[in-house]
Amino acid sequence: MSKKEKQKVSKATRNYYLNLLSLAPILLLIVSGLVVLRYHGGTGYEIRTMVLDGHTWLLFHKIMATMVIPLIGMHLWFHRYWIKRIFTSKTKGKNHDMNLVLFAVFMLCVLTALISWLLFNGKPEADLLREVHNKFGFAFIFFFIVHLLNHSKWLLTMTRKLFIKTKTQKS
Repeated sequence: MSKKEKQKVSKATRNYYLNLLSLAPILLLIVSGLVVLRYHGGTGYEIRTMVLDGHTWLLFHKIMATMVIPLIGMHLWFHRYWIKRIFTSKTKGKNHDMNLVLFAVFMLCVLTALISWLLFNGKPEADLLREVHNKFGFAFIFFFIVHLLNHSKWLLTMTRKLFIKTKTQKS
């Protein structure tokens, strides 16, 4: 195996482990976001949902978001050549449009949350931004699922490859 092939395997393995590491916080972010919608919809924050009150769910959602943002940032950094190709090349790769929409929806979701939270906290504008954030959150969930489905073959291949590799090394 050439040095370049080993490097590709290394990058693929690195990307796989980052994706795996990112999956749990993203899923927890999605679940907590769906629960927080209940409280944004008018349910009192003292009411408990799955043993936690609304304030705790909101805090948990913010913690998950602060974990997910750098992980997705790393994911995008590892795929920076793909991002560069979007803006510099006329050729479009597989899933180009869906990935681009996912990126845009993610960025808008983050921006509306941060602006609401940091700049307009407690003001009427924050409520409007939260409503917009909620809509982008639903779009993010949809496009994230599509993203997973579009890359499911690669994820399964890498899982098999790494699982078989680990299994044969133990023998």
